[in-house]
Amino acid sequence: MRRSERMPVDERARLRPNDWSSLEVRIVDLSESGFRAECEATILCGSAIRIELPGIGETEAQVTWRRRGEIGACFTVPIDLARCAVSKAESPCVLARLLVQRADARGAGRFSQEQELRKRILAALPMHKGDG
Repeated sequence: MRRSERMPVDERARLRPNDWSSLEVRIVDLSESGFRAECEATILCGSAIRIELPGIGETEAQVTWRRRGEIGACFTVPIDLARCAVSKAESPCVLARLLVQRADARGAGRFSQEQELRKRILAALPMHKGDG
């Protein structure tokens, strides 16, 4: 169950899966309680990680899921989004990401997720039915 609203972002960040290495990831959405990022490395669910967030610094989190080059993680201590120096992603970027996620959900047979993504896609469109 999601505890806070997600903000779509497009931000590169350093993720530390352990004490001796780090890798660059791209955060695609962020909330006070967690984040989703594109990540090429295989990081196991349940892993404790640290991520460097602009304006906040290094923050601890736990990986809660991973799927097709993405991970989701929950912050150990919720962050203050007002202090975080990330900017919202542009609409075309958000729309493209939602379309890919919907195709993945449909291909995997996750139809309830696909319907939820369809609603989010319609809301993200620059024009709505009845405009103009």
